[in-house]
Amino acid sequence: MSSTRRHFLQGIAASTALLSSGAWARPSLARIVVGFAAGGTLDVIARRIADQLGGNYADSVIVEGRTGAGGRIAIDTTKVANPDGTTIVLSPSSPIVIFPHVYKKLSYDPQTDLIPITPVCSNAQTFVVGPGVPDQVKTLKDFIEWAKANKTVYATPAAGSIMHFQGTVFAQQAGLEMTHVPYRGMAAILPDLLSGAVATSMAVTGDIRQHVESGKLRALAVTSAQRSRFLPNVPTFAELGFDKVTGVDWYGLFAPAKTPQAVIDSLQQQVHTAMKAKPITEFLEQMGFDSYTLESAQLASRIREETARWAPIVKQSGFELDN
Repeated sequence: MSSTRRHFLQGIAASTALLSSGAWARPSLARIVVGFAAGGTLDVIARRIADQLGGNYADSVIVEGRTGAGGRIAIDTTKVANPDGTTIVLSPSSPIVIFPHVYKKLSYDPQTDLIPITPVCSNAQTFVVGPGVPDQVKTLKDFIEWAKANKTVYATPAAGSIMHFQGTVFAQQAGLEMTHVPYRGMAAILPDLLSGAVATSMAVTGDIRQHVESGKLRALAVTSAQRSRFLPNVPTFAELGFDKVTGVDWYGLFAPAKTPQAVIDSLQQQVHTAMKAKPITEFLEQMGFDSYTLESAQLASRIREETARWAPIVKQSGFELDN
């Protein structure tokens, strides 16, 4: 055996021993996998976190884009990565708690193929109307009365997303016929919403806030349990009698199954510290997100609860995708 190979194997053995004993040796390189386009909100948050983890959790932390399939490719990439703490994925909640009910053949099981590390932030959705709805419609009650006489549509950033099914639940509770129109992100929705080409949207709050403040869009309700600090004058769905619509989207970090607990603990601690850094807090404020962290076990519990919650809603909707 060559000296180089011997040293390599000795290094692996040493690392394994450290992990099994509960210690954690800082790697030279780690990556955060992201399943959405470079420059998008998720990608930028991942890069802010990577900047904070570099030199702390690992010598260097990079962001690797594996875009497509609504974030599923990024999760698949992480699922098969070495469970050594050098590959983690940043994912929205929908691929974790809703996709298992949407796709006939999902290539991963979020609860067995991944280990939750921590959520990093959350954001409420806001139900908004634009010039495609008459000016006199100023409240959710007004909208319901108008929509019962005028069949309408609601746009969301993606089919199978939390916004999709929050719209479904609202329509059911209100007794409305509302057709879901999926777009490829909020950036694609906004021009149609602002022009009146699409009447309403269950929208990402941060993306529509400036247009609500300018008066170009009217915000009728938010999905959070309490009023959003970004739109404090807008009532919650729960306040208006539609408590089943309540819920927020969150972004969470996950590691491959079988990643040692020492690694998960180290990542969790480092990320919780990173989320307090000014470059991250300022960006989240700018984008209308709330910083949001939990212990690994707490996130696992939330995932189980939300997965169970969405199962009957998705089934009743009849919505299903092959791949």
